[in-house]
Amino acid sequence: MVSLHDLAQSLHSGNTSCVATTGYFLERIQRHDPALNAFIALEAQDALSAAKALDLELRNGQSRGPLHGIPLAIKDIFERSDKPTSAGSQVGGIARGSTDATVVRRLRAAGAIVLGTLNLDEFAAGGTGDNPHFGRARNPWDLERITGGSSSGTAAAVAAGLVPVAIGSDTGGSLRLPAAFCGVTALKPTWGSISNQGVFARARPFDTIGPAARDVAACRILFEVLSEPRPDAQSGANTVNMRQLRMGFATTAFRDTADPRVLVCIDDACAIWERMGVAQCAVDLPNLDLMTRLHQVIVKSDSALLHATTMREHAHQIGFPARSAIEAGLFLPAGRQQEALAVRSAMLDHFVETVFTQSDVVVLPVVGTVAPQYIQCSGSNAAAIIRSFAQSGRACRFVNYLGLPALALPCGFVDGMPVGLQLIARPYAEDLLLAAGDAFQAASRWHLAEPSGF
Repeated sequence: MVSLHDLAQSLHSGNTSCVATTGYFLERIQRHDPALNAFIALEAQDALSAAKALDLELRNGQSRGPLHGIPLAIKDIFERSDKPTSAGSQVGGIARGSTDATVVRRLRAAGAIVLGTLNLDEFAAGGTGDNPHFGRARNPWDLERITGGSSSGTAAAVAAGLVPVAIGSDTGGSLRLPAAFCGVTALKPTWGSISNQGVFARARPFDTIGPAARDVAACRILFEVLSEPRPDAQSGANTVNMRQLRMGFATTAFRDTADPRVLVCIDDACAIWERMGVAQCAVDLPNLDLMTRLHQVIVKSDSALLHATTMREHAHQIGFPARSAIEAGLFLPAGRQQEALAVRSAMLDHFVETVFTQSDVVVLPVVGTVAPQYIQCSGSNAAAIIRSFAQSGRACRFVNYLGLPALALPCGFVDGMPVGLQLIARPYAEDLLLAAGDAFQAASRWHLAEPSGF
């Protein structure tokens, strides 16, 4: 599968055209998506029309940058002035916006070509990729296993090579979990570093837009295009010396519940950084379970508030997983959300002081297992699924609560399924994550592995 870097070079050198590149990926989608169900809507004619205009610009010596002519797809949560937005639901009233979401506007300005919208758990509330209205997004490595959610189509489409890059969102692991289960790279930036204007909300204090791609280099390009520049950001990727980087290992908290083979993959990955001269130490994650509970209080409360009217008027049209996630917030005592938000700043300060005085980057699992077999969500097994979600989110939700940046990286296989690790850093230190991830992928090949049949 070709990388974004190679695609951009071919386009700018004239070795291929935007129309030919777009046609190549459209053909792959038409051939493989019936098995994967990663897409909700394919917008072939619009994409080809955009590609023709972008080809003309290149012939006239006009380039919009590294995304000029690059096809991609977006999770179906972004408003667009010319298309409806489903948010994975068939509830009335979710329609096209008056303007494009900021993310869409920046992608188009950079010359990216939107091929269509990607499948997700309804209302971005869920972790299996099972959508009652649009069907289940399937994992390219094993169609009988889940993709994770809610950015299920985002990870599946990239893993199968239907698109070189895709855009998803992460509220409590919603992008990192599918990336780990599907074997792709994904960046969850610092909360607020990419605009949420025009994005369907799951929980406003945590919703974070991010890219999924084959490699870190592509995620860096998308992040630079979508984010606001910050004068106080950490030093650039090209100036990060691995021998000066301090890496903390935070796997102890997950050893009782994780598959030991997953942890072996993470230990082996850490050995690669060690051979680069990266200083390493063990770190503890203070208040891990408390932050997880506080995260859930805010998610449930905010979701119930956001969708109160929809629940009153359209509850019968909402699938069980999304409905139960929203209803959970109705039973929380008044004021509990504000209490959970009020201590957030102090918890962040304590975490930074405790963890990031010892290390620059922390490594831990995305999730302690590989993608499990799909189990249809019904009343008989709902409790088991809820427990599974809680366990799978334990290494992710505290990151959203604190607003930290995180990078998910493929780091091995167990039973033929991808294993993912994540790196976290202090707020706005994405460059450190990207530099560490880039160095790892330069010394390994896990991100180059491809599922058979695609």
